[in-house]
Amino acid sequence: MDLYHTTDMDGISELNPDDERMEELIQQLDMPDFDEADHPDLALVHDVSGWSLTLYPNGVVTYENFDDDDDQPRYMTGIKRDKALHLWKALARGDIEGLKQLPWLRDEV
Repeated sequence: MDLYHTTDMDGISELNPDDERMEELIQQLDMPDFDEADHPDLALVHDVSGWSLTLYPNGVVTYENFDDDDDQPRYMTGIKRDKALHLWKALARGDIEGLKQLPWLRDEV
């Protein structure tokens, strides 16, 4: 199993959380005071590859590689919580190529 970690709304990181814990973290997006949190998004980073999925309460998900400055971030909108969990599980498994095949949008620079 590859090393991955999450970062919650308080900026606290957890190494290799299981599926149940990931679901609990994603539920933070629906907390009434989430927008006022120190870290108003949730992220899962696949440490080996540098790929990250960041979740926002409005249903936006970004997919980007922090280790590759030339790779432009991708994003999707309208992502429900169960789909967000599915995406996180895929990244935790290291399914980088499978995630890249999804219908991501990119802003042109």
